[in-house]
Amino acid sequence: MERSVMQLLLERENYRFYAASIATMAEFTLSLLILGYFLSLKGKTRDTWLMVGYMGLNLLVYLVDIGVTSSKPAVYMYFRVAHTILLSALTVFWTWCAYAYRGKPMYREAISIIILETVGLGWLIIYQSRNITNPSFNSAVFYPFILVIGIHAWTVVVLLRRSAKRFREQERIRENTPINQARSARSLQILALLFACWLSFVLGSIISVSPLIYHLGQMVLLLGILILHLNYAEEVTTFQVKLVSLPVATTLALLGILPFLLYGDLAPENKEGVNNATLQDQLSVFAWLIPGATIFVLVAFVLFYWIGLLRPLGRLLSAVRRIEAGEFDTQVLVLSQDELGYFARSLQRMAASLKVSYDELENRVTERTAELQASLEQLKATQTQLIQKEKMASLGELTAGIAHEIQNPLNFVNNLTEVSQEIVGELKEEETKPNPDPALRKELLGDLEESLQKVNHHGKRADNIVKGMLQHSRTTGGEKQPTDLNALADEYLRLAYQGLRAKDQSLTIAFRLNLDPTLGRVNVVPQEIGRVLLNLYNNAFYAVQQRTRNLAPGEGEPYQPQVEVSTLRENGHVELRVKDNGTGIPSEIVGKIYQPFFTTKPAGQGTGLGLSLSYEIVTKGHGGEIRVASKPGEFTEFVVRIPG
Repeated sequence: MERSVMQLLLERENYRFYAASIATMAEFTLSLLILGYFLSLKGKTRDTWLMVGYMGLNLLVYLVDIGVTSSKPAVYMYFRVAHTILLSALTVFWTWCAYAYRGKPMYREAISIIILETVGLGWLIIYQSRNITNPSFNSAVFYPFILVIGIHAWTVVVLLRRSAKRFREQERIRENTPINQARSARSLQILALLFACWLSFVLGSIISVSPLIYHLGQMVLLLGILILHLNYAEEVTTFQVKLVSLPVATTLALLGILPFLLYGDLAPENKEGVNNATLQDQLSVFAWLIPGATIFVLVAFVLFYWIGLLRPLGRLLSAVRRIEAGEFDTQVLVLSQDELGYFARSLQRMAASLKVSYDELENRVTERTAELQASLEQLKATQTQLIQKEKMASLGELTAGIAHEIQNPLNFVNNLTEVSQEIVGELKEEETKPNPDPALRKELLGDLEESLQKVNHHGKRADNIVKGMLQHSRTTGGEKQPTDLNALADEYLRLAYQGLRAKDQSLTIAFRLNLDPTLGRVNVVPQEIGRVLLNLYNNAFYAVQQRTRNLAPGEGEPYQPQVEVSTLRENGHVELRVKDNGTGIPSEIVGKIYQPFFTTKPAGQGTGLGLSLSYEIVTKGHGGEIRVASKPGEFTEFVVRIPG
């Protein structure tokens, strides 16, 4: 009775151990551990998922390869077909990995190559399946394997091309090259060299007909992929994985290669098909040693590495983090007498020393902070005094102008008072006459009324001047109110000029007033804007005064000092310009004129706060701006622009 394929696969008599079977078991176990490591990573990137897929397919290939290397001819062909199918799938997936690993994939070329591979490998698999019972089956197995080797050789070229492209990009932007880009280029290069090495082992095994060389290549490939990922992965890896991977991988590699070294290529059965019982027993020991040794190494890792190394290292790392966070009282609980214990005690002493230094530094910082706070308070008081001094200086300038300006109405009042007294005397004299003249009496009363009206007018003029002085002397800003800027500019110009004339009678300055009649009232703080105007006027007068003094007798054309004041309403804003034809401002100091305490005047003639305060009033107090344009030796023009 003919048995089914499943029955053949399940019969134990159809399997026997071979040295290649033991090597494949070791490769299967190692790939299983690597896959478990990849899956254990947190926050896996796309590259790690590519490696998960590659190792998963590799695991299936090794599982079927165990059947290939241990099966008898009755079932060998079925395992070989399954192996070819899985190896083809692995090859196609690896091609995609070669094009997409480490970002910037070459999609178009990858898809074209994968389609060609799929067609070629699919056709060879179909050809192999149809010849499963034919004597030509061995040659049918060989063809897909050769194509797989050729595809892997092409992927090596792809990896080298991509790494070279990354290195060229790195050269172009060497100074700003991201670290990840440099690591990606290096990892692609290493991966290409790794697969090139694997291909050399495979070709060597074909030429020498030695399965030992083939399985050495498999071990090198698996170890290389693990080491590459441990060193170039973007995820956070742990030190314990690096510690355990080396002994486990070394143990499995030795167990996989050792049967070849001990027994060579001895056949597991003689020519009559009878099993070599002694060889089977010896290889069975290795078959049990592979999982046993793996478990033993993992248990030894827990008992030795974790208890004796990783746990103390974890405590040391935790202590370092707490000390870094400022917890200098941290106790390092590592009591061993080895290097780790010595390091722990040194760390404890360092923490104690740091605590002493930290406390000392904290005390010094506290003392220094108190000193700085006292200095800051003193600076604030000094600044307040200087600002008040600047205001008083401007008040002094204004007072000099007011004293000169108020003299006119006072003179009028005095003169008119004397005239009024004379008129009153004439009226009294007329009343004593026996026949007073009504017409004369009426004329004298009219003159008296006119004189009193003029006294009243000049008295109000003096009163307004005094009120303006009082407003300017206020230390607080006051509130905004609708103000006639034209009148304000005119009044402060005359007051500033009179203050200058009180000091220097020889200086005569020509004024040009271009005041916009449509300006209307503007919502400002009049005393603050008056202070700004006074500062600008005084600076303009000082500039023309200095230019006048600097002129040598008979030098050039006659110089006429001139100050021009203009106002303009434009695009919802009001502009006020003050221009003089004085000395001008050198370009190298234009950017400094608004800095507090900066002045070009000789010591004692300026505080350096006038323009600084004006800038604060215009920009912060009124939401406007103040600009300056100047040409040394020709002119200076200040432009005050505020919302109107």
